[in-house]
Amino acid sequence: MKILIMATVFSVLFFTSPVNADIVLESFEEIETAHKILNYKWKTKAVPRIVINSIPEEIKDMTAIKRVRFFVKIMMPLILLENEKIMEERNRFLALQEKEHLSDEEIRFLNETAVKYRIISSETDISESDESHLQHVFNMADYKIMAIPPAIALAMAALESGWGTSRFVSEGNNLFGHVARNPEDGLQPANWAGMSRNIMIFDSLQESVSTYMLNLNRNRAYNKFRVTRKHRPYDIIGMTEGFYLYAIIGDEYAGRLQFIISRYRFAELNDAYLDCEKRTASLKALKQAYIQ
Repeated sequence: MKILIMATVFSVLFFTSPVNADIVLESFEEIETAHKILNYKWKTKAVPRIVINSIPEEIKDMTAIKRVRFFVKIMMPLILLENEKIMEERNRFLALQEKEHLSDEEIRFLNETAVKYRIISSETDISESDESHLQHVFNMADYKIMAIPPAIALAMAALESGWGTSRFVSEGNNLFGHVARNPEDGLQPANWAGMSRNIMIFDSLQESVSTYMLNLNRNRAYNKFRVTRKHRPYDIIGMTEGFYLYAIIGDEYAGRLQFIISRYRFAELNDAYLDCEKRTASLKALKQAYIQ
């Protein structure tokens, strides 16, 4: 269902979303109009539940500062919505350690989630675990099933995607440089100095963000990041030092992330939150009764 608002080209698509977004925006004109109606600024702490599936090509023609601000505004809802999903998963998982008896459904959820985050192998059955092993599973979940600080996600997305202007973003919605599992799939880089693998193609930006966050939360290469996040949750600069294996430039990668975070003061956005539905309800209230 599409509804034209204020007789403009702005249309909104209402849908059932796995990440609880209220509205999906489809074009640059829709995005710009929505941001104006909602008075949504790039450092706004109350972030509306609006997302886009792909970054519009117009971002390439923007001035540097406008591009940065536009990129932050479209990334923050994606980041916070995915973090919301992770925290719901975390709370449900850890709450089960307080229960004396688990249902079959709860055991199945523990198994599937623990395998997803590589806490246990796919051959392990939690129902057969002793108390010591089960406690180990919950301890590991406490480290692995956690939200990614927005400052980290923003900086890495900016660095990996050229602030949303890279070919991998425009052709594959790939914000973080993930390679395809099958070497024959995906986008072929023009100059590839690493292994002969192509860049993964995603159906949406949200799928790219989801894959990125799961990678950071379960890949053993980023254990240092997870330990710092758990014990020093406000040490954003310290967390960046856990990404020396993310790129072939090694320790220099952390320095580049630190520069972006410091220059644009991204740490200020770590306490941003998703606004309530009333924020987007004000957008819906401006619609004209025109349904396509």
